[in-house]
Amino acid sequence: DLYLATKSQFATMGNSTSTQGEEQKNQPLFDHAFKAHLHTSSGPVISKVFGETAGDKNRPIQVVCTEPSMNINERKTTEKGTLKTQADLNYAQITALTWDHANSEVKIVFNGSNGSENFLIFTMNNSIEFEAELKLRLSAMVASNPKAKPPSTMYVGVFAGATKPKPFQRNRPNLSPLASGKLPPLRVMREMALELRSGDYKPCPPGNSRRVDIAFQHIYEGSNCFFLRSLAGPKPVASQWRSDSTLTFADDSLVFRPRGTAMDTKIEFGFWDIVDWKVNEQGGIEIIGNTGEMVTFGFEFVRDVKHTFEFFWNKYRVGRGQSDQVKLGSTHGRPIVSVSTLSGDLPPSNEHQVQGSSEVVDQDGLIVRPGGRIAPRRASINTGMMQTKEPKVVPPENREVKPHWHKVVLHQGWLLKQGGVGVGTIKSWIKRYFVLYKTSQGHFLVYYSDFTECPMYTAEKNHRNFVDMAKCTFIRPGSNKQDNPDTPPHCFDIVTTEREWTLCAESQDNAQRWLKLLTKAVDEDVAILPDEELVFKVKPKVDPLGVLPSTDYSTSLKVSAHGISVTTPSPNKGVDQEVEHYFWVYTDFYKWTLLSQAGKLALLVNVFADATFNRRIEYIFRNKDALRLATAIEFFIEKFMCWMHIRLELMDSTLIAAAVSTGGATGGRLHTLNAEDVAQESQAQYAQQELNLLDFDMDDLNVEDTAAAPAAAKPAFDPFGDAFLAPPVAPVAVPAAAVASSPVAEDAFAPSVPAPAVPAPPVEHSDPFAELLAPAAVTPELPPAPVAPVREVKDAAPLTAAQTTQHRLWLIGALSANGGPLYDDGTLQVASKIETRGSQCRFSFMHINHSSEPITEFKVTVTDPAGLMRFELGELPTSELEGGARLTQIMMAECQHAVAEAPQVTFTYVDATAHRRTATIDLPLIVTSFNEPQALSTEDFSARWQQLVGAGQEAQEVLKPSYPVVPTQVYGVLTSMLKFARVEGLPDATEFVVYGAATLRTGVLGEDGEKVGIDCLVKIEMNVQANAMRVTLRSVQPAAAQAILKTVKSLLL
Repeated sequence: DLYLATKSQFATMGNSTSTQGEEQKNQPLFDHAFKAHLHTSSGPVISKVFGETAGDKNRPIQVVCTEPSMNINERKTTEKGTLKTQADLNYAQITALTWDHANSEVKIVFNGSNGSENFLIFTMNNSIEFEAELKLRLSAMVASNPKAKPPSTMYVGVFAGATKPKPFQRNRPNLSPLASGKLPPLRVMREMALELRSGDYKPCPPGNSRRVDIAFQHIYEGSNCFFLRSLAGPKPVASQWRSDSTLTFADDSLVFRPRGTAMDTKIEFGFWDIVDWKVNEQGGIEIIGNTGEMVTFGFEFVRDVKHTFEFFWNKYRVGRGQSDQVKLGSTHGRPIVSVSTLSGDLPPSNEHQVQGSSEVVDQDGLIVRPGGRIAPRRASINTGMMQTKEPKVVPPENREVKPHWHKVVLHQGWLLKQGGVGVGTIKSWIKRYFVLYKTSQGHFLVYYSDFTECPMYTAEKNHRNFVDMAKCTFIRPGSNKQDNPDTPPHCFDIVTTEREWTLCAESQDNAQRWLKLLTKAVDEDVAILPDEELVFKVKPKVDPLGVLPSTDYSTSLKVSAHGISVTTPSPNKGVDQEVEHYFWVYTDFYKWTLLSQAGKLALLVNVFADATFNRRIEYIFRNKDALRLATAIEFFIEKFMCWMHIRLELMDSTLIAAAVSTGGATGGRLHTLNAEDVAQESQAQYAQQELNLLDFDMDDLNVEDTAAAPAAAKPAFDPFGDAFLAPPVAPVAVPAAAVASSPVAEDAFAPSVPAPAVPAPPVEHSDPFAELLAPAAVTPELPPAPVAPVREVKDAAPLTAAQTTQHRLWLIGALSANGGPLYDDGTLQVASKIETRGSQCRFSFMHINHSSEPITEFKVTVTDPAGLMRFELGELPTSELEGGARLTQIMMAECQHAVAEAPQVTFTYVDATAHRRTATIDLPLIVTSFNEPQALSTEDFSARWQQLVGAGQEAQEVLKPSYPVVPTQVYGVLTSMLKFARVEGLPDATEFVVYGAATLRTGVLGEDGEKVGIDCLVKIEMNVQANAMRVTLRSVQPAAAQAILKTVKSLLL
């Protein structure tokens, strides 16, 4: 069953500590327990514990991640018997991890004490959360022991969890009977790509995809039609060709219309009469009939026609049970032959045969009929406004579309997507009508404002937008946004090379159905190549041949299906064409690495210089969108490998026998990395937790972070901007030198100091940002430096009123967005990320020295006088931060008491001018940070509300804010900051009366040994005319009602 990550399925964080039941209060990371079932165990060590098992999914176990190791517990007596630790696995023993998030499974390979290889396969309740937990543990292992060797990681399918898989870490479905991973020799692949990159196969400019146009023609017409440039064959056919002649590709035939589509005259070539067909060297399609006669059709773009013919031909053969007769070497319309599992490659299961619905339905899921009445629907889930006051009538069906509608539609229905205009981070969740189409050019997920705008009811192309599933890089079955209180349940993400889409279904079953169909669509499109190129403007910082301009962003990297073209504008005035300096086929890429210094991003690419694959050259390109550039390269390399695997079918037996495998020694790569590069890449996967914490989304790339080196200027990348989900704010005061005017001021990536007149020749693995540092003179035998006098440290001036106000605004923003900017005094910047699960919280600080000089005696102190939580603040590895350096610090906390006062954090340091700065601010951790929204029915809420009438169980106050009362803003505070779930349908609920429910999760143990949760209910009544609000809190514990009321008051006032 496909896994859908919903909050109800999350394993309870810290619900069990260790097998001895100790509380482990002082650990930097709490123990986390996960429910699972043992699927398979094998190996001489593990078989002594569990025996040799295979496919036994009914054996419940508990996996507990502790600080040094992972415990595998099992009840040995009754269902409620005592858990016993059966195995204690040290993280350093793990050599390989393979994740199958579609089935919520993981395979763990580890070495026994005697060096033997063993493995376990678990079926988890939540494999995505388990991956995130293991990543934290392995990151801690690498941080504490730099020599530790982290495990290799692989993924099955298109689902992603804590880490976005790289192309070499993913096993994808196979469309060919050839063994998975087999590719033609490197030289053959390179020659083939160079041959096909021009002419008909030349990529389209961005936004001018012919493939998309053909797909939508198929949706609206049920077939594809192309103009003929020539026709050769038997005279009765060839003699009828004219300049306006067309050839239409239909479900079971080719239809030649000598006088175009406007006339009824036609000659049909049924697929049953065609023995074979091929593309000739002149750019035509040759068909061979069962009589031996050959007809050749000429086209302007034979690539488009070839792919279209592949789809209809393969669909015809598969529909008649002739899957073994699909067109060899084809990429369109082929069925899946095998899928990867943790137990090996297997034929597709019934999960891949899930059926969608081609019936048009209204917002309630009811099938609509022409002439029927349509009830009005909400504009969004955040408002009560209706789009229309009167019911609409279902329009007549489009007679041109109805005959083929069920053939092109895989599934359709209503989903929520976020959009429109909102207040701050609050955006409306809008219902849209989504249709998943299967076309001759691949699968497309298209959405409309209403079902009446889809092709079934109109000939106009009214779609609002579409998702090209062939461009999908991965799918998150549990959205990144699902922890936001305002995000509806049952949400998932579709991530493509162009953007990320978050969609929400009305039920878990519906979401699973969508996920199954979408993943099947991506699997079937695994070898379909987009025909557009992606263009990135870059500044070359290292170009060994010296042919690219290094002072501006005029160089283009054009990423497309066969490789990357490196171009610059023509030097001749009036010539619009560009000059191509390099073209790198994807076989030429040895490795690529994202580089970062003081927020400036660049991409290092290490490529082979020629077809001998012996000599490599290293280039570095600076681009603020380097992350997306690296992702695009990875995406197209994966597509390239899938395409070449299928092209192997067309080669002779000698080449098939010589086919290289991308498994084994190459680790799924086209080239085998040397030991040093493998070690660096493995370390990077787990060592860059600092960047991951603050959503820089670099965990999928090798990152060489040189931020600890001295920086000569203020970082160009602003961690206090949109990357932290906060609105842009006016910058605080900075030293005048940092903002002085300069000829390169408009270049965000320009060197901060003049570059040397004659740069040294680039050397592989050299520092690409060396230009940022002043060259050091070499003077032998220098005398000892004099001892610096002791500095007199004075107190720095207090924060300004503007800075204090800004910190308050950031505090509110962090409560809403679970992190963001926290503090900035012009020298020290601090950002935060808040991850709360149940009663526990992982609070991450990012400390950044925003100046060019070091700061010393840096210290961070957290105080909590009111006793809201117990906490453990990780120690800083150093008390000195160089200019431009950044440092991550983690605090683990657990709610203990319902109090209104927030903890505080104090930052202390001495700057380069010998001034000591000490500043204290509130932490964005309040009592409602530990609230868990509760979706209650009207009846349940009313019953609980009426029960909470004991002494002190109700707290009420009338608030009169200084700003206008706006209901939508109050809704946002209720859901995103206070973390209450809105309760709809109560008798007096209106736009101005809103109810909510939540449970405050605490770490206090009750009499039954379980952690105590405190139910809380809220009612907010708004009087817009009087600009007042009456807030009523009811809770079983009076202290909770009073604390939350005070918290509401502090946020709303």
